[in-house]
Order: sequence, then C-alpha cells, then structure tokens
Amino acid sequence: MSANEKTQRVQGLMMFLGALSDGLESVAGRGAEAVCFRSGRVVGLKRQVAQKETDIFKALEVVREEMQEMGINWSFDAHYKRQSDPDLVARKEGYRDIDLPFRNCMVRCTLFRYGFPQGKALCQTKHGLFCGLFQNIYGAKTHLGIVHAGENACLLKLKIYD
Repeated sequence: MSANEKTQRVQGLMMFLGALSDGLESVAGRGAEAVCFRSGRVVGLKRQVAQKETDIFKALEVVREEMQEMGINWSFDAHYKRQSDPDLVARKEGYRDIDLPFRNCMVRCTLFRYGFPQGKALCQTKHGLFCGLFQNIYGAKTHLGIVHAGENACLLKLKIYD
C-alpha cells in the first residue's frame, strides 16, 4: 500500500470518527466528553508500554514513542516555556503542570476540515489516551486540558497530580 493510499484511509477514518463523535455529543449531551476521555485513558492504561520512567520529560518522550508505535503522529513540544514563566514545570498545590503546544494534530485538522468545534469528544478521546499512556509510564494520574485551540496549533496544559 502506498503512502498516499494510507493517508486517504486515515483521512476517511478521521472523517468517520469526527462525525461519530459529533453525533455522540448530540445524542448523549455533556456526558460524551467524559465518556470519550475515560475510554482513551483506559486504552492508554492497558497498553503494554516498552518502559517506565520517573523523569517527567523522559516520560513525555516515551509517550511520544508509544503513540508513534501505535501509528499516531501527534507531535508536541515538551520544552515550551513562555518568557514570563520561571520554569518548564509549574508547581501548584497538589499538582504540577506543563504547557504543551501541539502543532500537527490529525484531530484538529479533521475538525477544521469538516467544521466541527474543537475540544469536544474527539479531542477528549486523544487527551484521555495521552493521559493514560503518561500514567502508565510515569505512574501519576494526569489531566490534559485545552488552554487555546486554534487553526495552527493547540496549547494544552498537562496537570500531573501528586
């Protein structure tokens, strides 16, 4: 199968998933996002990962590798920091957080192409998968939330609970 044929298949699947998630939200209402996040998390938690890591940034690299191993190229910058931020990892009461810009996202591209809004069920499915993989690798419960959803990139905040 050629690269173009693979791309066409993935785009067709993404179109189907976009329509499915939009329909799920219409039928199920607000609960669809939570169900999709949980489903993605369960997949990430059940995956047999290649290694465990105790360093946050190494764990993020292993998450990237695991996703690529699953056929998901969801690139993010684990070392992004605004000039006004003192550190890459911000310590809060009960958790730490990291800003992660995601530039090349098939879900974002699919949603924009078909006019579905970002941040709903399909986004939550991939956020849950990311969190499940990170928890599986690093050992701490996490949540990935949207700070900014845009046409060119999304800025997400990874909260790592102590």
